Amino acid sequence: MTEVLVTPDALVAAINYLRTGLGVLADRVATSVPPVMPNNMVKVSLTGGSRTGIVSDTAQLTVECWSSNDPTASLLARTAHAYMLAAAGVEAAGLFVRKAETVGGVQDFPDPDIDKPRYQFTVRWHVRPAAI
Repeated sequence: MTEVLVTPDALVAAINYLRTGLGVLADRVATSVPPVMPNNMVKVSLTGGSRTGIVSDTAQLTVECWSSNDPTASLLARTAHAYMLAAAGVEAAGLFVRKAETVGGVQDFPDPDIDKPRYQFTVRWHVRPAAI
C-alpha cells in the first residue's frame, strides 16, 4: 500500500503559537470573532497552501488584529507578524516550520462590520506532511 502523507494542521498550531507568544497583548486568539469583541483580538485563517513536493507542503495563514485604537492594533499586528516569521526553523506548538515567509505585509485594513481599527498580514509556513 502507498504511504499516505497528510498535511499537518498549521491553523491550530499557529493559533496556539500566537497565544503563547503574544501573551497579554491579545485578549483572544482564535479562528472566529465572538459576538462580543474583546479589546485586543487576533483571528487566524487558513487562506491557502499547496503541496510543493513529496515531503513539503505550505500553509498560507492570514492574521487579522483588532484593537481600540490604530497604534495598538498596528503594534499587535506587527508583533504577531514577527512571531509568525520567527517560527522558521523551530517547533511552533508541536509543528516544525521549515521556513516562514511574508506573502502580504502588515497593512491597515479597516473592517466595515466592526467599529475598531484592524490590521492584517499573510504569511506562508513551509511544513512537512506526516504519514498516517
